[in-house]
Amino acid sequence: MIDIKKIIIGLIGMLTLGACSDFLEEQSQDEVIVQTVADYSQFLLGSAYGMGYYDLLYLLDDDVELEEKQYYGGDNLNAINYYGYFTWQPDMWERWFKLTDIYIDIYSQLKGVNATLDGIDDATGSDIERDYVKGEAYGLRGFYYFLLVNLYGEPYHSNRQALGVPLKLTAGLTENGIERNTVEEVYKQIVNDLKVSAELFERHPKRGKNFRFNLTSAYIMLSRVYLYMEQWEDAAKAASRAIETAEGLTNYTTMTSLTIATYKHSEVEWRYGRGQLKTGYRPSQTLLDLYDDNDCRKKFWFTIGGFTGTTTSKKNPDYSEGVSGPTNTLRISEAYLNRAEAYAQMEGKTDKALADLNTLRRYRIVGYEDITDISNLLDEIRVERRLELCFDEQRWFDLRRYGMPSITHRYKAKKEDVWLTFTLKEKDPLYTIPLSTIVMNNNNSLKQNASAYEPARKGNE
Repeated sequence: MIDIKKIIIGLIGMLTLGACSDFLEEQSQDEVIVQTVADYSQFLLGSAYGMGYYDLLYLLDDDVELEEKQYYGGDNLNAINYYGYFTWQPDMWERWFKLTDIYIDIYSQLKGVNATLDGIDDATGSDIERDYVKGEAYGLRGFYYFLLVNLYGEPYHSNRQALGVPLKLTAGLTENGIERNTVEEVYKQIVNDLKVSAELFERHPKRGKNFRFNLTSAYIMLSRVYLYMEQWEDAAKAASRAIETAEGLTNYTTMTSLTIATYKHSEVEWRYGRGQLKTGYRPSQTLLDLYDDNDCRKKFWFTIGGFTGTTTSKKNPDYSEGVSGPTNTLRISEAYLNRAEAYAQMEGKTDKALADLNTLRRYRIVGYEDITDISNLLDEIRVERRLELCFDEQRWFDLRRYGMPSITHRYKAKKEDVWLTFTLKEKDPLYTIPLSTIVMNNNNSLKQNASAYEPARKGNE
């Protein structure tokens, strides 16, 4: 008799892996068995890492604006297509042109994570390899739930008892769906998963540069989560461990060109997913004006002006590595910023916060001279965070944890139209985005976010 766990894993594998399923042992046309630790490793790579698209996050924040040079023939097609997201409409998911539903995508990847954790302890193979695969799986689960709860739940510091997202921790099917856990419950699970991930990785020599979650990735994510929870000491400790286990920052000031999404750079710990700024949109002038003239990031990450307007090349993949897909990166520079912000919030740690800020800037700005005293240190660190982590799926989340400030987007569909200004108010309900109708229909136990019932947003001239 076949183990039910193996049946579940086999079905998920058939649905999600496609051509990558050759490594599995075929038992019949509709059943594939995962039996060894090596099988689980490949299954996890194909079903849980996937190629998630996080483009939505770049349309919501204040680092993006419409590019006027893209109004070909009078229209900016993507201004029309993505109007619902860019202007924070409560029916953003219900319009005719939809981005990939992030909620559905991430829960699909979580199926692969949970299937791996459900069955790998019974698989044959090396215990060392088992630890690595489990470390990846727990790390991925923490990462994915972090994304979900920060999209669909209220900010942790604002209302941790608000509804977050359902915690689905096994691959088994549920008859009537499951209810949403609170934001606090989801964060507790995220912390637990990332700590278990780190503990498993700590048992063995570090691995990296292989498109998989690793030891340093776990500590970077832990420091980020603790920062959001305002647990400053824990954030600083996790960031310190990340820095200790990393190869170090990449010195941009000694380079003549740079593609960031590559393992050739010492600071890149994990390449994952896809996340390009949509054609027709550009990095906001507000963002670009924040860079120092000698800042290599502005030179390497952005093409300013030209026939098609200002674009960002930060998320271009390095095709020389043989994998064209992943454009997003988890980098050790974030650990320096997380630690600097945590230190800035702690009594007597100003010098340490300044040291981290200065260290990062020396690797980014030609001729940079350390600052030794600053009255608005926390603000300065947060500006540096914006410069370093733009288009890294973080600015929208940072705005939420900074208190949900009011931001604006200027919009028009056609070149001859007048610009309209859409405003996301301070603490606006749309800082927590609604669930799509498809998601609600697929789980009859879900409760919708209040943002879904907001009136349509209208622009002002």
